[in-house]
Amino acid sequence: MKTLLSAGVSATAMTMVLGGLFAATPAAAQDASSIRAIQQQIQQLQADLRRLQAQSASRDIALKQAQDEATEARAAAETQRRAAVALPAPSPMAVVTIPPNDKDAAGQPIYNPNKPNGKFNLGGVTVTLGGYVDLTGLYRTRNETRGTATSFTGVPFAQSPDAHLGEFRMTGQQSRFSLLVQGNIDKDNALAAFGEADFNNAAGGTNSVQSSSYTPRLRQAYVQYDNATFGLHLLGGQTWSLASAFRSGLSPRSEIQPMTIDTAYLPGYTYLRVPELRLTKDFGGKYWIALAADDPQTVFGGTAVTPAGTTLVTGSGTGTVNPGAGGLNPATNYSYSVAPDLILKAAADTAFGHYELFGLARWFKDRVEFSAAPHSDTTSVTMGAGIGASAYVPIVKNYLEFSANILYGSGIGRYGSGALPDVTYKADGSLTALREVMGTVGLIGHPIPNVDVYAYYGLDQVQRQAFTVAAGSGGYGSYGDNTGCGTELSTLKCSSNNRQVSEITTGFWWRFYKGAYGTVQTGAQYGLIERQIFDGKGGSKTAPENIVYAGLRYTPFQ
Repeated sequence: MKTLLSAGVSATAMTMVLGGLFAATPAAAQDASSIRAIQQQIQQLQADLRRLQAQSASRDIALKQAQDEATEARAAAETQRRAAVALPAPSPMAVVTIPPNDKDAAGQPIYNPNKPNGKFNLGGVTVTLGGYVDLTGLYRTRNETRGTATSFTGVPFAQSPDAHLGEFRMTGQQSRFSLLVQGNIDKDNALAAFGEADFNNAAGGTNSVQSSSYTPRLRQAYVQYDNATFGLHLLGGQTWSLASAFRSGLSPRSEIQPMTIDTAYLPGYTYLRVPELRLTKDFGGKYWIALAADDPQTVFGGTAVTPAGTTLVTGSGTGTVNPGAGGLNPATNYSYSVAPDLILKAAADTAFGHYELFGLARWFKDRVEFSAAPHSDTTSVTMGAGIGASAYVPIVKNYLEFSANILYGSGIGRYGSGALPDVTYKADGSLTALREVMGTVGLIGHPIPNVDVYAYYGLDQVQRQAFTVAAGSGGYGSYGDNTGCGTELSTLKCSSNNRQVSEITTGFWWRFYKGAYGTVQTGAQYGLIERQIFDGKGGSKTAPENIVYAGLRYTPFQ
């Protein structure tokens, strides 16, 4: 509008000037009097032009003020409308800000642990990238045809040709990526979300011939709410179980795992990574107590036999033959569930280390059906329970640490890396929880700042719970025939159940580069595994296995 007014004023002034000039064209206008008259007209026209310009500027100011008032009125009306219907205020535009890297005089980045490469701000949250690219090589003296996770209960006996054929493998499946998102609602309340995946999974068409195209695997995905005023922390999602050992406190991402390259860790190590709901209370960040509910599953072991005088139709533990569907793995059987596994844990951080004590409660269910009279079809519910403890102690600060964990109880097999069963069958077909003990001890040394060395021993052992009826022996650990275990391709049997698995292992990690571009490290591990079965005809048998691992990892964000 201002432009149009200015143009109009300029045109009017030009017309008046030209009109005055043409009016003064006679020869008499050339004298001094005529010239002064023309100058007066020009001055008058200039004054008129200035007056019109001032009026135009005044109108522009009034128009701008009116527009601003209208905008403010619309914003006020929108605020009132949102308040009336309880709508959230619109979010501000997300802005990405990246902390500047420290640089030297030549402009090259300098390593600063307080400014990791993978951390940046996005809107109101802080995003932290994590993970590494990995190459792992392994050799087992007995072939298991497995990836980086050793099957401690599947080490073959000499009866199998696999016991005489070593296994060499290279893989990038341990490569891992993670994403942490954190936001502070205010000075006392915060939210965080964490996701992590690797490639230790295989789809139906995967092979290691033309392309080792292994598929991603969910490791963790959870959200956590923290309240500093009351020291409360609520977590929900897939994470390391509360039964796992922690380095400090009971907060997620402070769990401690053995430093082994073997992704099955070692027998006796207590852990799960499953969906969990957890409520934690901390007392000044020094003492902790937490209650968690884990997604339940049951590991069955042993055999059920037909009780004398009856016919067992479907058998005990029908949950052992329920293949997954609708998003579950069709190649895996899923058990019936009564209730979540419950865990109650207390922890203390002291000047002499971190200590934990916890209790575990579980429930198992199956259906027993008989065809012969009298019909005694029943649903069997059995309880299991355990008590556990762990410790992480700095023996020599910055140079040597001690770690240990133990879990003892009935029906606890699922929680151990040894993968021994939770329950077996009684003579009437119902379930009974197996008594078991599992644990590890370890030393972790740091002779120089960029080298870690470790040595661990782990044991997972289950007790016999067997029975004998007229139809035969059943339960777990019944007296079997082991006469064929030590002879390749023997037609004799090797049938007893697993009694225990153990391992002694040692290794190191060397970070030969740690700087502004991340961390590059290499490591190696040696382990001696022993699988032992219950005694039977031919005695108790042991299958030893030697394993060697080597790894190379690049962690760009750490």
